[in-house]
Amino acid sequence: MTLRTDRILVTGGAGFLGQHIVKMVQERADYVKEIRVLDLKPFTKQLEYEDKVPLTSMVGSVTDYSVVEEACRKASSVFHVAGLISFGTSPDVEAMFEINVMGTKKIIQACVECGVQRLVLCSSVDVVIGFDDIRNGCEQTTGKPDTFLFPGYPETKYMQECMILQANGGLTVNGDTLATVSLRANVMYGEGDQYYVANGLRSAQSNTGTLVQVGGGKNLFQQCYAGNAAWAFVCADNALKSDKSLGGQAFFIPDDTPLSNSFEFMKPFLESREMGLSSYRIPFAVVYWPLVIFEFILKLISPIVRINFQTASCSVKYINMNLYFKRDKAEKYLDYRPVFSPSEAMKMSLKFYKHMKL
Repeated sequence: MTLRTDRILVTGGAGFLGQHIVKMVQERADYVKEIRVLDLKPFTKQLEYEDKVPLTSMVGSVTDYSVVEEACRKASSVFHVAGLISFGTSPDVEAMFEINVMGTKKIIQACVECGVQRLVLCSSVDVVIGFDDIRNGCEQTTGKPDTFLFPGYPETKYMQECMILQANGGLTVNGDTLATVSLRANVMYGEGDQYYVANGLRSAQSNTGTLVQVGGGKNLFQQCYAGNAAWAFVCADNALKSDKSLGGQAFFIPDDTPLSNSFEFMKPFLESREMGLSSYRIPFAVVYWPLVIFEFILKLISPIVRINFQTASCSVKYINMNLYFKRDKAEKYLDYRPVFSPSEAMKMSLKFYKHMKL
């Protein structure tokens, strides 16, 4: 029998990925004696699993140092998932900087002052995505682009990741060292998703049950089941627990979900609700370039009025690129291999999307 000795804090634990992380810790982290969740809202269990260890829900923001310090007290590990995503033609960059960057600075400070041993960040593949395709991207050859595809969000995630990795090896209050890693999560699907597939379903619903396809449909995009991404956090924590010298590194963590065009990926979820894809495709250029011109006009008038139009040219470009990564490094150093097969992930996800409230 393994002795349960560790406390894990999950920031943003009440959200989509956070819920799956809590489930993985409950089911598969037999060294954990307590889970803490810090979020803006109280934690309410949304997935099915056995509660093997007690969970403490703490309400507050990562921008409030007193709250963060209290949450980190006596914690062994912190899984830092909390963050703000703001997209569109005029995203809220100031708010993202405050939460994603300054909030992370407070997390690192609290880890040092509370003697936390391990810090695992939820980063994003967006930190390496510019305007060029990425095929079989790996950590050694895929770096920061000259220009990020999206305005605001990737910049704050990149700054956040740099801060986390630079904090690796820092001395904590008790004379120990803090070990840190960054996990670059893919676009995720699964139970609790309110953005990716959910937005595709909403778009189809608002268009008499048809999701209009944009682009040639030949590009390959990588999606990851949230349960597998969550498992990577436990793997990373376990790896650092065994060998702190692995700290200071970033890892891509895709699963075995087959590569496909984003619209084709949406098809089974649409069909589960008696909706579907359009029989025609609108050429990429027909949608993309008018949006670029429209955004240029919005930028010109931004000193007078700020309009955030949700359908941005970068989003259209994103789903019409080849973007996929390898997990060789995560397998080698973190012993990360997906827990759920593509068929299992699809079965659980279909059940959720079929009945979710749009």
